[in-house]
Amino acid sequence: MHVFAKSWRLTTGLSALLLSGTVSASSEQLEADLRQRMAGENDRLTFSRIYEDEATQRYIAEEVAITHTNGDVITIERYSVEGDYERPDQVVMDGIAVREAAQSAPLLSIATLILPEPPRAVFSTEDVDQAVENVAFKAMTARDITLRLDGGITESVLDDMNTTYPEGQIHISGFTLEGLSRNALQLLEIEDVSAELKDLESGITSELALANFRIEQLVGLDSAGEESVEHAELNGFSLIGDNWQAVLERLWVNGSSYSGDAGFEGAYFDVAELIHLVPPEDRQAFQSLSNVLTGGTGQLRANGYSHSRWEESSKENRLISEGALTLTGAAGLEFTMNLPITLPAGTTIEQATRNPALLESATLHGGDLVVAYSDEGMLPRLATELAAQQGGNEERVISQTLAQAQQLGQLFGPQVTKLMTAMVDIMAGYSQQLTVNVGLPNPFTLNQLIMNPMGSAEQLRFTFELK
Repeated sequence: MHVFAKSWRLTTGLSALLLSGTVSASSEQLEADLRQRMAGENDRLTFSRIYEDEATQRYIAEEVAITHTNGDVITIERYSVEGDYERPDQVVMDGIAVREAAQSAPLLSIATLILPEPPRAVFSTEDVDQAVENVAFKAMTARDITLRLDGGITESVLDDMNTTYPEGQIHISGFTLEGLSRNALQLLEIEDVSAELKDLESGITSELALANFRIEQLVGLDSAGEESVEHAELNGFSLIGDNWQAVLERLWVNGSSYSGDAGFEGAYFDVAELIHLVPPEDRQAFQSLSNVLTGGTGQLRANGYSHSRWEESSKENRLISEGALTLTGAAGLEFTMNLPITLPAGTTIEQATRNPALLESATLHGGDLVVAYSDEGMLPRLATELAAQQGGNEERVISQTLAQAQQLGQLFGPQVTKLMTAMVDIMAGYSQQLTVNVGLPNPFTLNQLIMNPMGSAEQLRFTFELK
């Protein structure tokens, strides 16, 4: 049974968390607003008592219950308006529960929900609808949230996602949201998430855990490519099933694509058993990928980071970047970049880092990019896997790949031939490391490369080193 038509209507009587009265503040006014704004025309609202606590300057309604015509019930143990009723310091709801008709266990329960400095003492469904439509939420804090996923509510949430519906239960110890709009988010923090889930189609059961997830000062949401964040971090994620698991100890992002740092630590995947649950038509492709990356064990560990910064001087600006990706037992990649840049007239570095178009039109005065690849068995395993699929041997695969590299060289130039020949050398096991140094001409623009990649590539200077 559906509780509400859309996921954001999950708290349709609970949505009354947000509107104030216009007459003098009193317990009678709170009762009138609750009846007018929380309950629909044919709903029934009851409570044990409503009173004013003068010592703490609060207006309180206890044991509030909204019963909908379909039998669904929303209960709130205590609804408190703190401070001036017309301009509350905060609204606090304790003991929230949403239940389907004839169901004793709630679909949703929230121990405490706090709305700091809300514009109104009691919110209506229309207020919530408008906030969702306009993507405008000032602030909200919730503690001990439990959501039970089963047929009705899960189908409502995922109705437009064309996917199967999981069953289970999710618990969140803490949730904080501040300053959400169409173009920015001041703060989002989720603490201590745990879940037990079962996919109804595959029968896969799993346990999910997340220590915390935090985003601070995210801006540029309404402008693709211009997003930047002061700080975002995820810690202690795991998804564990029968004989498989995916773990990520930490992930972080600071700044934008052109200035800041990002990375992840402690990624671990043990997914060999999951291959048997992949649809038969896709199973071979997943098994082949696992063989190449993990040597058939299905276990892979990974870490990575990137860091970019600007150096300013009176003569020129310089963009410096470095980063690395390590797939333990498979391969590693490192890069460094040092680019002297003249920005378009009147453009600041801050503007350039938030607008990719400005960087694309900037002038580069030489500079270099160094990429170092180290193989820990991935490319030789690729040759073995291709040979098994073709029913041949590895020598034949390597010979064919080398011939293809030479053919591509006729189309893309000798530099591409050298690069691919070096990769084939590693595939054959003769080398393990390849370092490519790319020198840029002076002057040069990214627009040139975008508009004419082949012609621009001919201006670049490549040097290769195999070990």
